[in-house]
Amino acid sequence: MLPRRVTQVVSALAINPYFVYFSSRVAYQGGVKGVCIPGLNCYACPLTVFACPIGSLQHSFVLMSPKIKGSLAQAFGSLIYVLASVGLVGAVVGRMPCGWICPFGFLQDLLYKIPSPKLRLPRWVGWGRYGFLIVVAIAIPFITAVSWFSRLCPAGALEGGVFLKAVPPDAPLPPSGWFFWFKIVILAAFLLWFVVSKRPFCRAVCPLGAMLGLCNRFSIYRMAVDDSKCTACGKCREVCPVDININDDPNSPDCIRCLECKKACPYDAITSGFRTPQEGLRLGKKSLSVRGA
Repeated sequence: MLPRRVTQVVSALAINPYFVYFSSRVAYQGGVKGVCIPGLNCYACPLTVFACPIGSLQHSFVLMSPKIKGSLAQAFGSLIYVLASVGLVGAVVGRMPCGWICPFGFLQDLLYKIPSPKLRLPRWVGWGRYGFLIVVAIAIPFITAVSWFSRLCPAGALEGGVFLKAVPPDAPLPPSGWFFWFKIVILAAFLLWFVVSKRPFCRAVCPLGAMLGLCNRFSIYRMAVDDSKCTACGKCREVCPVDININDDPNSPDCIRCLECKKACPYDAITSGFRTPQEGLRLGKKSLSVRGA
């Protein structure tokens, strides 16, 4: 869908607009750098002018860690800010930023287009992102006082590792030790996985996707399927970047609301739009009653 591709390109450029880095070799460190964007984009990328919400989330729990004497007021302030910013976006559009804004999601969409044998992932892998959220992005930073998800994140390895090695900053970089190459191996494995599977990082790993996905259930923007029109032909799943049947659960936490299914449906059974919570509740009850009939 052309409008989504255009939005993804514009979003990637808007999140990473600091091209002056190529001449100055100094990363942007202005006041906007603390603003979280609803997408996975590494804070260490010298082109970005924004913060990654998952990096900020981890930083909050690092400050709370018993291993350091951080400011609890600062930690809770940071945590409330992250939860509020992600929650506000989620309450309005749910997981839609994953489908329209996230640069790392865009990369996965592009790499999957490379001709190759394709591997369909089982549905249970979706539980993985909740494990990464709770364990790797919250519990481990609190226990160890180290932001381990950011240190291992393939998006960080690409934007803050490979990019900085290719276009080094004015200040000397530390020597590349074994851990850097370990991150490169993780990145390479994911890049290969992106070629053969639909958005595996979004579906199995991404903590931000887990947080926004939970908002799909109550967001103002809703998806709906008219069961009287739907024939379960499977066209929606064919084009879905996360390989789901939208008619199974229109507001599933897995859905990134890219609207590819809506365009592909030959029977116009799929609708979407902003609805009040009461309208969404009535729609959900209607759908359930039809399915149970």
